[in-house]
Order: sequence, then structure tokens, then C-alpha cells
Amino acid sequence: MLGFLGRRVDVNLSDGTIRASDLPEERVRAFLAGRGLNAWLLYQATRPPVAPLGPENVLILSCGLLTGAGAPVSSRLHVSAMSPLTGILGSSNVGGAFATQLHASGFQCLLIHGRAQRPVLLYIHHGAAEILDATRLWGQDTWETTDRLKHDLGHDRLCVMTIGPGGENLVPFACIMADRDHAAGRTGMGAVMGSKNLKAIAVRGEDHRRAVEPLARETVRSYLSAVRTSPRYQTVSTYGGSGDIRWAHEKGILATRNYREAQFESVDQIDGRTLQKYVTRLKSCPRCPVHCKADVLINHGEFEGLGGTRPEFETIIALGSKCGLRHTEALLYLSNLCSRLGIDTVSTGGVIAFAMDVHDRGILGKQKSDGLDLAWGNHRTMTTLIHQIVARKGLGGILSHGVGKAAPIIGRGAQRFAYHTKGLELTGYDPRALMGTALAYAVSTRGGDFTSVYPIAEYRWSPEEAMKQVGAADAVDPASPKGKGVLVKRAMITSAALDALGLCKIPVLTLMEGFDLKKEATLTKALTGWDIDGDTLLHIGERIATLERLFNLRCGGSPEDDTLPQTFIEEPIGHGPTEGRHVLLDPMVRDFYTAMGWDETGYPLEETLDALDLSDLVRQTSPDRP
Repeated sequence: MLGFLGRRVDVNLSDGTIRASDLPEERVRAFLAGRGLNAWLLYQATRPPVAPLGPENVLILSCGLLTGAGAPVSSRLHVSAMSPLTGILGSSNVGGAFATQLHASGFQCLLIHGRAQRPVLLYIHHGAAEILDATRLWGQDTWETTDRLKHDLGHDRLCVMTIGPGGENLVPFACIMADRDHAAGRTGMGAVMGSKNLKAIAVRGEDHRRAVEPLARETVRSYLSAVRTSPRYQTVSTYGGSGDIRWAHEKGILATRNYREAQFESVDQIDGRTLQKYVTRLKSCPRCPVHCKADVLINHGEFEGLGGTRPEFETIIALGSKCGLRHTEALLYLSNLCSRLGIDTVSTGGVIAFAMDVHDRGILGKQKSDGLDLAWGNHRTMTTLIHQIVARKGLGGILSHGVGKAAPIIGRGAQRFAYHTKGLELTGYDPRALMGTALAYAVSTRGGDFTSVYPIAEYRWSPEEAMKQVGAADAVDPASPKGKGVLVKRAMITSAALDALGLCKIPVLTLMEGFDLKKEATLTKALTGWDIDGDTLLHIGERIATLERLFNLRCGGSPEDDTLPQTFIEEPIGHGPTEGRHVLLDPMVRDFYTAMGWDETGYPLEETLDALDLSDLVRQTSPDRP
């Protein structure tokens, strides 16, 4: 057995049984851990018809392969289940200390089955797990729950993943919070946890670090040095993702007022340089030198006394420019309110921006608007809507379904302005401005999303680098559809491999731009003893992405889902440096299918399945094509 690997733990909340077992080494070598292990486990454990909020859905949490193995920037945990928001792959990645503590307890992954009869807590300590009553915690927000558990269980360094009222009330885009400032945010994993009456998972790992061999220590030092000496290290370590808001505005790619515009006239009020005056201290995940997280405190005005955490890039756009919000302190308040109540900030901002948009267009009438003032940037209305979403009442009750299901309820043509792919609200870049991002939104295996694909090479690589990496120099022209199929494939499989290793994409991709995974292969080889290179890691990433695709197809997905809202295809951007751009999607999707070795229906070819060693798995679990 691999000495650095933890064990699998199956928890059945219906009957209270807990069973630990070893993970098969051949599957770990094939899929690594984290996202890859989750894809394999979920594909085996969950078959339609499965109700995402039913007890038969399985919630899976897996540490990355290198998490706890002495690797830098390796604190990531991957969370998967069938999504209650999209009905396909639910997938979310979270940092903080939880994964390292889970691994220190001897566990690599948790599989949560069934549904408890009453609210419960899973407590992991001293190498064992037990189910405890959590009735006293039900109804508390995520911060209150975390503080209460640290007090009740008598350990200040206890790591907690918990849902808030959003998850308890089964909001389809409810998130799971790890401590106060790390979210498994997208695709509604908090609702799945709530459906199981599981309020929280608390872990107290052993207080020791794994010994690292001398040769591996040198590799670790070299990797850390590469992070610290990267050109953007100082900016990101000071501002986190919040420092890129003005850049996005200047490039004409910043989603503004529900994508009506691609620039925001009040951008300076939500940019990280303005937020910096509220920062009280910088923070970091374990073994990471970047320190992209920060605590904030407001000491004046309407929100005086508010202490919380600094929002990151996507949150700032979703609750800021996308909703026309220019009030800096309100942005800090709303971000932390979503975290406390346990709902995804990206989807929350998306549904509120949608409501403001259709109200402004005269589509949302008074009867369904509850008499709220839905003017752009009204932070008091935004606060009311967030509470309504969590309680699932009023207009917020309609919006709590997500834009894809809320729009038909509102009717009168509202569907045209409901911006999502596969049911997941889009993230912060206007896809008309960046063709690679547009394609990533369309084909991401979890729906309309940037982070799970991370196609930043589109605006970072030179033509020479693009030619060297993917054989397409024109792939780095954001306005052109050419070369985007191979570029997005590389981004997708790189991202999948990193999520399986447990490495954070900010240092690896944003800072070091390591899309060939050569440094990561050297690190993996030094810490595990495996004979592995960058090409092997990319091959594994392709295997993971393809298996996720197979899962979605089995859930009823089709090539018609690999699309974007018609607005982005038919209506160009109206002003700014990207004026006139619109998405030329169909040729890019076809090129992506070809690059991935899929047929015209988006189903992997037999030779592709053979090359990725997936044929036997597919035959065993899906004897008939999806």
C-alpha cells in the first residue's frame, strides 16, 4: 500500500455505520486522488435515476494526492455529488486547513451515504470517526457553528466544514464553508449535505508533520522558490484575486449589470486596492507562501464594527459590478453574509443581477417583486433578497432555484436574460470578450464556470508559447475562435490533474503558468517515489475529464448542453475595448470535441476510451451507451 495515502471511510447516516478500508493502489495511480478519485467513486456509486437531494446520492470529500505529503500549496479538498442545481456532476474545490487535518487523521476520502433521522455531526479525531447529535446546531450560521464546535469539543485548532441555513433549507446553490473564509462554493454541495441532515464535519488531526526525505526537501524548496520569484507573486500575495478587478475592467471583460456591459464605471470602489484599507491581516492556507486571504474590519459608516474576510475575484464581480453595486462596505458585508448563511456568492450574485435586469426591462412585475426596489446596486434590497433566498420565501424563493429555473417562473421572456450553462450561473468574465473563456463556459463538466477549466493561457501565453504547448499560435487571440479547442482541452486536463493532486491553481497557474505540469511531476515524483512526468499527469487529467463527461452523459446530458445563452452569440458588446465582439461557438465546440477524441455527439470514441483505460469501467457500469 502507498505509505503516504490515507484510507477511505464510508459513513452511512441512515443506519449509523462507519467503515474504513484501503484504497486500491491501481485506481489511485490511474486517477490520483481529490477530483480524480471523486470522479471514479461517484461514477461507480451514483446512477440515474437518483434524486440529488435523496438519501441515495453520495457526498464524497477527498484530499488531493499530495495533501499532507509535504508538498507546498497542497491543501485542497475536492467535494462531489450529483448536483441539485444542475442534475449532473456536482463538483467543488476548497482550501484551508481541513484537508491537511483530515489526512493527518489517516483518512484520504469520506463517502457520506443515506440520511440521518435528525441533525448530526461527523467528528473525526484520533484516527476514528463518530456520529454525534447536532440538533443544538441546526439553524445556526456557519461562523456560529464553527465557534460552538471549537468550544464544545475543546480544541481551538479544530477544523470544521459546515452548512448554514442555506444548506439546511436545501437552497440548490448552498455551499459548504470550511472555517470562515473557504467555500466549497459551486453546484450546491451544501444542499446535498443538508439533505442528509449533516450539519458539520469536524476534524482534529494528529499534531505532527510527515517526514520528508532530504532529496524531496530540496525539490520542495525549489518549488517554493519558483512560486515566490514569479512575476505576479507580490501583487497576488498583497491583494489576492481582488487585485485583478481593475485589470478586467481595463481589458473590457468585466461582467457588469448582468452582462449588459463589460466595464464598470465605479470599478475603483470595488478593486482590491480600495479594499486594502480594510485589511487587518493577511492569511494563508497550510504550506502556501502566497497569503492571498485576508481578514477585514470596517471601522466607520453603516457597517461599522463588521469583521470578516476579504472577498475574492469572482465574489467581487458577482455581488459588485454584475449587480451594479459600487458601495465598498456593502460589498464586504454582503460577501460575508453569504458565507455566514452558507450560499454560493457567484450564483447568489447571478440570480440577484438577473432579477435587477428583468425588473429594469419591465419584465418582472410588482406581483412577483414583493414591492422591492430592484434598482441596480441597491445593497439594502440585495440584503433582503439574500435572506429571502435562504428562507426560500418571496421573490428570493423564486430566485433560490437558480436563474435557469427561476426565469420560466417569471416568464414574459425572462429566459433570454438568465445567464447560465447547464443550470450553473456564469462567472465573472463576459464570454463575448474571450473566446477561450466562452468555450470553457460551454463545455465545463460542472456547468458555466471558469475555475474548473482555468483557460488563462488565452491571455497569458505568447503566440510562440501557444505553438510550443498546443500547436496553435492563434489560440492566444482572445477575439478569434481559432485554436481554442486545443487550448481549452489543455486547460481542462491541467486543471483536472491539479485538483487531483490537491495543488492550488493560484500559485501553479496564475503565478507560474505551469500548464505543462513538469514542475508538479517533479514534485510528485520526489514525494511519492512514482516514476511520473508532466505528460503522464496530463494523460491522467484527460482521463478524469473524460470520466466526468461520461457521468454527465449518463445523467442525460447531450451536446445541446454545450452551449451559451443566445445573447452572447447574437448581441455584441456595445462599447469599450472589446466593442463588437460576440461568440462564435459552434466551430469551437466541434474543435474541442475533436481535440478530446469525442464524436460529433460529444461521446468519447472507443479508441479514446481504450487509450485512457476507461473501456472496462464503462462496460462494467454502463453496458449500454448513456
